Amino acid sequence: MKNIFLILLMLFPVVTYSQSKDLKDLEKVFIEKRCITCHVIGRGRFVGPDLYYSLDKYSKEEVLQWIQNPQSIYKKYAKMPINDGYPPMPYINVNKDEASKLLKYIERTKELVKRGSKVKISGKVQSFSTKEFLDNQEVELELVMADKVKSSMKVSTVKGDFNFDKLEGNISYRIKIFYDGIEYSTDKFYFLPNEYEKVVDLVVYDSTQDYENLNLDSGHLIISYDEDSNSIVVAEIFNISNNSSEIFIGTNDFSEKQRKINSYALFPEVTDLSFPHRSESTFIVSKDKVTDTLPMPPGNRRVVLTYAKELNFFSTKLSKVFLNNISSLTIIVPENKLSLSIEGLNFVKKDSPIAELANDEYTTYSISNINKGDEINLVFRKYGIFKETKTIIFAVFTLFIVGILLYKRFKKAYTNN
Repeated sequence: MKNIFLILLMLFPVVTYSQSKDLKDLEKVFIEKRCITCHVIGRGRFVGPDLYYSLDKYSKEEVLQWIQNPQSIYKKYAKMPINDGYPPMPYINVNKDEASKLLKYIERTKELVKRGSKVKISGKVQSFSTKEFLDNQEVELELVMADKVKSSMKVSTVKGDFNFDKLEGNISYRIKIFYDGIEYSTDKFYFLPNEYEKVVDLVVYDSTQDYENLNLDSGHLIISYDEDSNSIVVAEIFNISNNSSEIFIGTNDFSEKQRKINSYALFPEVTDLSFPHRSESTFIVSKDKVTDTLPMPPGNRRVVLTYAKELNFFSTKLSKVFLNNISSLTIIVPENKLSLSIEGLNFVKKDSPIAELANDEYTTYSISNINKGDEINLVFRKYGIFKETKTIIFAVFTLFIVGILLYKRFKKAYTNN
């Protein structure tokens, strides 16, 4: 009997761990499917209803149906949920297995949570530039419902520490700090049903307008050809570093609405300009340049823009003058589809096969130590232009017309003689 008891003791931690891991896996689905942005379990109504009571009002089958297709439940009961100012639950693309996991998460969590429990947010505020914890620094906590700020509260740090206690758990939060001319803000964050405290340590920077510590380390032009639009499609990448311990806020006057951190030359008359990793509102776009407006903290930043340029019949030339010193520039082109010649700067050329794009023969052009004010000219010609039916017809037609004109000219000259 003693041996059996010892075996049970040994197995118990394994079973506990397994149950904990299982709940974490279910919780992961609750987060990934963004249920956390609208629902809580046991802490009251959020944007949507408290799921603590969902299985008291509806059968398991109805809850599963509601998760997968909310409109079908609204239609069944001939009414829509009402939460003034917020839309009903949208379709969230949940499959049958995921819906079962979410139902199981509601059931399991309901047994564990403390109904109506309060939450706490605490943390520290430290200056990256001085390494000191900030005393008497105002910290603002916003209470956010969907995208609406419902209220806010403020505290001041004591030797860097701040604390917001006895908070409601059925709303999202965002922390803001205004320090040395810069407003810092976290993303919205949420409390899970069985989560009671979040520790949010925040870092701020002394600001500077000294441009000398900002470097454009490298640039990349990755070029592809789109046959449907007869256009080159370009992804242009800039890698920038701030080598100081301060946040660079641009050299323009503070009376201007937007900070101007750094500008990057743009080829004129390109189309479909977009910024895959950032909102376009964080850039100022003009005819020949784009200007970054987000203050640059210490460390590295990557700016990516994409655009297109329709090719002319025989050749297409793109030109621009660089606005920065650039340590290195790499241009990658599929030279089985496009011919590229570079004018204005010295380069090193080599073949660069890309395993994922085996059907294209990529070539890399490398340019070093570009100076502000240098000009680059890229001339593109499409390979196989004389193999296309339309081109052949056009060429034959052109030769025919030229032949007729030459014939008439020589005939007239012969007649006059």
